[in-house]
Amino acid sequence: MNIKQLTFASVLSILSFESFASMNTSEYQYRAIIGSQPHSRCNTFPVPSNWQQYIDDALYRGLITLRAANWGRANGFYPIIDMFRREVGAVCSAGKP
Repeated sequence: MNIKQLTFASVLSILSFESFASMNTSEYQYRAIIGSQPHSRCNTFPVPSNWQQYIDDALYRGLITLRAANWGRANGFYPIIDMFRREVGAVCSAGKP
């Protein structure tokens, strides 16, 4: 009986497991290009004064890699985290760092 319960619990945990990978630099750069388009999500709100904290938060949560975070800081692009899906929804420009 314990083997059946263990098997059932293992299968259930595998099926409910969500694949999770950090956004690498090339994906971050691609999203930055999309975010720079005139009709993108990034143009619907002003640039926050603390945009570098958005990068730190995404890095802390494991949503972006360290190299992507460093590229974002160096080039002035910050991620917008979707609070419901807990993933990067867009990468927006802050102008110059």
